Amino acid sequence: MDDLDLVKPLSKETFMLKKLLFVALAFSLTNCLILNPAGATIDREKGSVVASRITDAAIQTDLINSTVLAGRASVSILSLLAADIANIDSAKYYVKADVDQCVSEIQGFKGFLLGSTITNIISCQDLKTDGYLTGDPFPTF
Repeated sequence: MDDLDLVKPLSKETFMLKKLLFVALAFSLTNCLILNPAGATIDREKGSVVASRITDAAIQTDLINSTVLAGRASVSILSLLAADIANIDSAKYYVKADVDQCVSEIQGFKGFLLGSTITNIISCQDLKTDGYLTGDPFPTF
């Protein structure tokens, strides 16, 4: 019996399965490199969108607070600067769950009790930007 008889060629199904696994692995590794900077992932938001959402939430909270407390609608200049107070970089991408939490706190009970500016300082200062592979600088668990 030759040594060549012991080595069987790969069947067509096995070869296709290995090829499929290789393509899936390559796609999953490059997924973050391609989709995150393009903003095409589901759980990421571009900084310009985040800035407008935070500013809109702060303006809405100020309008409701001033109407309830003073009887007339007014907006603080600090609510117009809410994205700057939260240190939002419009060129970066942010984790959507963190942004949703920040916006809901500004619009929620904390925002109405403390005001939009103080809530913004308390709740939105720790928004993490998303990097290419691991987050900026690394994801926190």
